[in-house]
Amino acid sequence: MRFFLVSGSHRQGSQSGKITRWLAQAIESKDPSFKTDILDLADDPLPLWDDAAWNVDSSLSAQIKPYKERVAAADALVLVVAEWAGMAPAGLKNFLLYLSSKECAHKPALLVGVSSSRGGAYPIAELRMSGYKNNRMVYIPDHLIVRDCEAVMNASVPEEEHAGDAFIQNRAHYSLKALIAYAKALKAMRAEHDLLDGAFPNGQ
Repeated sequence: MRFFLVSGSHRQGSQSGKITRWLAQAIESKDPSFKTDILDLADDPLPLWDDAAWNVDSSLSAQIKPYKERVAAADALVLVVAEWAGMAPAGLKNFLLYLSSKECAHKPALLVGVSSSRGGAYPIAELRMSGYKNNRMVYIPDHLIVRDCEAVMNASVPEEEHAGDAFIQNRAHYSLKALIAYAKALKAMRAEHDLLDGAFPNGQ
């Protein structure tokens, strides 16, 4: 199975990038057949969306096509979302505007909030009420919030003297286990049922 992970911070050297790489390594450690693909929006920022993206002959559509193909190849997604002033970063929301049901429909996604202090819940709440309506990705019920992010997930195993690191790493493995289960189940469902209907391209 293939997993597409997005580091949603467009800040260079971000903690979101670190956590995204930790999660990718954790996924690959669970099964040698699992493959991960990371999009770090700090290293690879996308142009602001406009409706030229809907025109397959436009230069913008051509520029975005490789990213959409990477998402289409995935069986599940992980969206790592920093909390900036209580919001999800604009770069991540911009990325979601480019995605359609052709790439995302009925694929599970794990939301991961990131905070340098005790926050991280606001961007999770924001994405749970937006970002999926038209592309129809499926946010799984479980999510992960990495608080005090600078002090945790700095190695593949928890630091012995840091109880918080052990907790969040164990919680992350639990969340990934759930994501993998959803990925297997929904992959079979997509193979059995054609749930895309051109008469209803968007959600309500």
